[in-house]
Amino acid sequence: MDSNDIASIIALVIAALLLVLATNRVERTKGRVWYYHVAYAGFVTLSLAFIPEDIQFQIFSPVGVAVVGMVLPIYESIRAVCTPGVEDDKAWLQYWIAMELVSYSTEWIDDLAKSSVDLREHWYEFEFFYFLWLLLPYTDGSTLTFDYVTQPLLGPVIEPIAQKLEGLITKIVLLFINASHLWLLWAVFILMPVFLKRFMAVTLGTVYPVAASIVAVTTPQGDDDTYWLTYWSCFGTTFLIMDWIEQWLGNVPGFYTIVIFFIVYLMLPLFGGADQVFRQILVPLANQHETLLLRDAHLLRKEMESKIDPARWQEMRKMMASSLLEEEDEASDENNGEGNGDDVEKQRTSLLNSVYGAVDED
Repeated sequence: MDSNDIASIIALVIAALLLVLATNRVERTKGRVWYYHVAYAGFVTLSLAFIPEDIQFQIFSPVGVAVVGMVLPIYESIRAVCTPGVEDDKAWLQYWIAMELVSYSTEWIDDLAKSSVDLREHWYEFEFFYFLWLLLPYTDGSTLTFDYVTQPLLGPVIEPIAQKLEGLITKIVLLFINASHLWLLWAVFILMPVFLKRFMAVTLGTVYPVAASIVAVTTPQGDDDTYWLTYWSCFGTTFLIMDWIEQWLGNVPGFYTIVIFFIVYLMLPLFGGADQVFRQILVPLANQHETLLLRDAHLLRKEMESKIDPARWQEMRKMMASSLLEEEDEASDENNGEGNGDDVEKQRTSLLNSVYGAVDED
């Protein structure tokens, strides 16, 4: 068994442990429980002291960092977007902001670490434990970073910059779309060194989205939180795929051109690409299709409620519930015969509460 096999096995174990933690639904502490941070510091110290060096070399590697920093956050972000409410959207958007600020600003260190054993030994350790500190519900470093760094220090500075960037990026994209000599611009890009093309792709997918996410998470509206969390789910997946296959396709003309066009497609509301990719690809892969349907039904209910007179809304709820019950009765008769009455009634109640809110406690 070679080192790559060992790294793959360790990555799978780490991913499995994190996914088990995710399914337990531990309540986030907002980073306010100090002894969790002390315990985490002790865990880091013991890990570095007692884990054998050859195992550390596999854990604290680009693969290990990618699993910790991307895999679980992508899954949790998909789940957060699919559920009603925006509190979990905001929490995971805070994670992406804190993670990407460090990840992008230190991109050059990642490249340097690949050729420097001494730097590699410590840099990937830092990234691994920092990303883990951000996302664990016990330490909840992303919320702590947001409350003490992002919101008070970066928010007021970033908002006007984000507004200017939004208009500038849209104009540049439209210029490229309408340019009669687009082939010339593409030829110039093709002739650039590979590292510069990668840098441009990562910059495009990170700088403005981070700025826009900071603005979104510092405002009371929830729709923009969901929009940018959807984007980060798609971009994180795209980055993982790009980072994996560029060792084979990075030198192929047009590879980074496709990546850049896809990132623009994901990012701009002009195209709505993130929502399409999210719904058609990521949601089925994460097995969150039914959850997303319930969220859509919840949003539809809120939209209908805002357009209907409050005096009529209660009656409308009863009419919709009655219609749904009739359909459920027909389906139950066709599929199960008489069926189990108690089970059917529980299913009805759960579905009505989720979609229409028609079954009330009182």
